[in-house]
Amino acid sequence: MMRPWTLSFLGLVAAMAALMACVSGDAVRLRAARPADPATRALNAETFDAMWIIVRDSHWDPQAVGAQWDAAREEFLPKAEAAADNDALRLVLEGALARLGQSHFAIIPGELSSAAPEAPVLREGRSGVTLSIFPSAGGDGFDAIAVAVEPGSAGEAAGLEPGMRVVSIDGQALGERLPVGEGLERYERASAAQSRASGDPGETRAWLVEGQGGETQELIVTYAQDERPRTKFGTLPAAPTELMWRRLSEAERERWGAATQEIGIISFNIWLIPVMKPFDEAMDNLRSADGIILDLRGNPGGIGAMSMGIAGHFTAAPERLGEMRTRDTRLSFVTNPRRTDSQGRPVEPYAGPLAILVDERSASTTEIFAGGLQHLGRARIFGARTAGAALPAIMTPLPNGDVFLHAFADYRLPDGTALEASGVHPDNDHPYGRADYVRDGDPALAEAVRWIASSHRAPAARASDERTEINTDPQPKETP
Repeated sequence: MMRPWTLSFLGLVAAMAALMACVSGDAVRLRAARPADPATRALNAETFDAMWIIVRDSHWDPQAVGAQWDAAREEFLPKAEAAADNDALRLVLEGALARLGQSHFAIIPGELSSAAPEAPVLREGRSGVTLSIFPSAGGDGFDAIAVAVEPGSAGEAAGLEPGMRVVSIDGQALGERLPVGEGLERYERASAAQSRASGDPGETRAWLVEGQGGETQELIVTYAQDERPRTKFGTLPAAPTELMWRRLSEAERERWGAATQEIGIISFNIWLIPVMKPFDEAMDNLRSADGIILDLRGNPGGIGAMSMGIAGHFTAAPERLGEMRTRDTRLSFVTNPRRTDSQGRPVEPYAGPLAILVDERSASTTEIFAGGLQHLGRARIFGARTAGAALPAIMTPLPNGDVFLHAFADYRLPDGTALEASGVHPDNDHPYGRADYVRDGDPALAEAVRWIASSHRAPAARASDERTEINTDPQPKETP
């Protein structure tokens, strides 16, 4: 069955995994060492085989799983049978799934299912600080850098600013024990850092931060209640769902070199149905703008089919974003040009410059949307390479009460390029450093604004701007 609407959102799964990581590895190993009773052994074996059969029968590339997956069953089934409880069993199941080396394969604890009578609530305390992980200046390990601080947030009230290095939170170092690698490990590092920056509403934590000059100070952050509306998806807990739009202020446009342009920005944090109407309304208000920026940083995906509707706001004719490939069939994702506004009045799709902001936590549907419009030449991408986690997936209950998130299809751009593992590469594919955040506040947004401004200049000046963008970093003007 074709399910283009079931692309999972990895961020919520990652957050749930962090929530359940309340038992140390040593404790799990101790429990696993105890012999499981016969009933537990039978249920464990049934659960493992249910997971194993789903992968065997639904994976889009039988040759890729074939003998390798047979070997995984031989190795991990005895370990699964011996697991003393569900925590230990999940480690075994995840170990087997790791042999696939692909995104969108995960075990979601049954305790987190929205159908569970006493499902725990995900942390709803927000610092308002977005963290990103960079290689440390000495080349040994990683640094957590504050790359965005929401106006009016708990983090801003505490004194946090973009470009600050977060050394530790309540004494726990943020740059330690992070996965090494440049594949999905980038996404895992960013998600781990962001999880550590969350908490319970009203909780107070001490953030040890380092300024650009190397000076350190302790800032006290009291987490605020997450007031965003929440939306339920499948068996997962309700997820925060928010869309915001605005026009850039005169001060922002002056600072980033677009004083004479009207530029709108739309951001939403997840691809779920409640953002559709607000997006249409935002486009109604921004249709006359000289350029539009879609901020999809940190957006982990959601319902895949929404990419076709949202993309239709920006394409005058149906265009292929890419193709979903199952074992037996293929399904094209095609833009659906919007000919009416939110009130049913005739309009034409927006034809002005379109910039999309992404980062290492932009995944799944976000990658399909951004990668497709980039391939069509309809959008320019700014920020950091995306997660490389673009496999369509669904959720299936397991005999022990857990839920199995599993990919059932591959996804390719129209030219056959895979987004899985490689991700979407920004057009400004160069790394930002701490100094960029200190100087520009938001270097990806600044570059997008400069590009939109250059798009409205004479061709010769525009070509000069593009060469300058590659070779130098324009100095920003002081904010009035």
